[in-house]
Amino acid sequence: MKKVSLIILLAAGIAFTSCQKEYVCVCTYTDSGEKSYGDKMKAGPFTKAATEQGCENNDELSGGGLKDCHLEDA
Repeated sequence: MKKVSLIILLAAGIAFTSCQKEYVCVCTYTDSGEKSYGDKMKAGPFTKAATEQGCENNDELSGGGLKDCHLEDA
């Protein structure tokens, strides 16, 4: 039973890391309309939603200086 659990955990770990893609957070400056490109980050299928939410929070954290923040493929 321990071998089966270990194999499942190992396979899940490999699947989790191998499916990660690189993204960049892109926002638009409200005053000029120019795009702002943030840092590149990696996210997998389980972490993409949290990464997207973090990017979208830049709208509020910027004090109104940024809008339409979203992830794009890097």
